[in-house]
Amino acid sequence: MSKLKPANQAEQDRIHELALELFKGYRIERDANTETVIWLNTHSELPNVIKTLRIENGLSMDRLSDLTAYDNVDGADGAKRFVVVYQLYSMRYHSRLRVKLLADEGDGVPTLTSFWRAANWLEREVYDMFGVKFQDHPDLRRILMDERFQGHPLRKEYEMKDRQPFPDSLPVRIVERSAVAGQLPNAKE
Repeated sequence: MSKLKPANQAEQDRIHELALELFKGYRIERDANTETVIWLNTHSELPNVIKTLRIENGLSMDRLSDLTAYDNVDGADGAKRFVVVYQLYSMRYHSRLRVKLLADEGDGVPTLTSFWRAANWLEREVYDMFGVKFQDHPDLRRILMDERFQGHPLRKEYEMKDRQPFPDSLPVRIVERSAVAGQLPNAKE
């Protein structure tokens, strides 16, 4: 890991101290990049925590950079099956902060589509890959996998060698790059 510039490190330190002050009762830690990670206790806290992170003058976490999840089947990060991860960014302070939330298979995590339109597709991706459901999502359906696909491919129990071919799918033909190069306009030999 590269070290942050002193000004950036000072900003990350300030964000961390403010998070400790605002979110007492939460597990707050720092990652290898010294970015703050806030672990939520329950799903119902998510909308209020996100609202505070967005409107608090010293934070202004106005961007949802990414939303993902990982399979916590080994229980290393808690008693629930999945960890949903929200990567937030402040355009004003050029700082990042992560919010993590434990979720089980049947749990409904509150949608963040009312905060960020980008959450729509990101939540659909997490649903598609892991099966985590988002309450009140406007269009919770698969986004990457075929609608007929059974299961969720990023779960640890899904075998990498498992294939689900669909007989009506278009055949895929892989052509060597050298064979295609001669057919492209302005192709260099």
